[in-house]
Amino acid sequence: MRRHICFFTGKRGGFTHFVPIFEEIDKSSLLKYSIFASDMHLSNSFGKTVNSVENRTQNVYKIDTLINSDSKVARAKSIGIGLLSYSQMLDILKPDLVFLLGDRGEVLAMAIAAMELNIPIIHLFGGDITQGGVDELVRHAITKLANIHLTSNQGSADRILKMGENSWRINNVGSPALDLIKQNRFTNKKKIFKKFFLCENKPIILLLQHSVTWQVDQTEKQIIETLKAITDFDSQIVAVYPCADPGYETIINNLEEYSRKTNLRVYKNIEFEDFWGLMNIADVFIGNSSAGVMETASFKIPFINIGIRQEGRLRADNVIDVDHDRYKIKEAIQKALFDAAFIDQVQNCISPYGDGTASKKIVSILESLKINPQLIQKKMTY
Repeated sequence: MRRHICFFTGKRGGFTHFVPIFEEIDKSSLLKYSIFASDMHLSNSFGKTVNSVENRTQNVYKIDTLINSDSKVARAKSIGIGLLSYSQMLDILKPDLVFLLGDRGEVLAMAIAAMELNIPIIHLFGGDITQGGVDELVRHAITKLANIHLTSNQGSADRILKMGENSWRINNVGSPALDLIKQNRFTNKKKIFKKFFLCENKPIILLLQHSVTWQVDQTEKQIIETLKAITDFDSQIVAVYPCADPGYETIINNLEEYSRKTNLRVYKNIEFEDFWGLMNIADVFIGNSSAGVMETASFKIPFINIGIRQEGRLRADNVIDVDHDRYKIKEAIQKALFDAAFIDQVQNCISPYGDGTASKKIVSILESLKINPQLIQKKMTY
């Protein structure tokens, strides 16, 4: 019998990392998989991205848990609904392993459910550092619940070791998304210019800014500072909706308002091939998304990282860090667009997130992993 792995995905960005892993599993005679798609994926407000999940994969189980409100209470309730629902589905499917990614509340709920059912947990992207708010705490909580750790870089692997985890549980594999980028799995320039109504002789700015859960009361001021800065430039701006963290409605409302009176175009969701295609032609990516830190280096474009959300996360030499201040953001855009020395630096930057072979390494681990009491029965190493 093939080993059954249950993948969990709650949002568009996380799912992208799974795609090359699924493709490698399809080649394996030892593994099979199913997917729990939940949270943002099932929301019309965010483009109902579960449709993309179903188009790209098989054995998808849809679990609707997201309360349609951007309040902190609604977020906590959504996580609770998830814990109830995921436990029931896991008990029905009884997978051999549960595969989780990242640092979000719905992922923590799935980790708790799997732990209580004694199903070993594989966790991708543990050990990273950010200051996006509760994501920082959630990531490390999932790490302590997980049985096998797959990290994006050696620094994260070292931090997990310091958390008292056995060294045999930790594997530095890199970022699976880079596998697809390395294979040029993104929409070509000609199609992107046509699809997004862009011209080649004017700068292109890509914008993705999320709320910061430790600074929800500052969300409106933060997005307005960004919008006032970027709309001062004679450029083409493509913006994407944020994720479903508390405060997201404020960001969406301001994006939509500016789209009615400026040269900004807003999209609920952009498929990853098109999103990377936009990176491939953009002059600068602006916001506080992990994609800006982890993926822009592969396309040799500058990333202007605003605020604390990605503070501490490993980055290449293409990143400019600024506060939520329109004047500092404008200075950073000027540097990204016109500073010859910095542009040359960006063209020579190297991604610190692996060599584009992560999915092969991951599938090899999934095939060879011994599922026994030692895997389940964790204890501190000191």
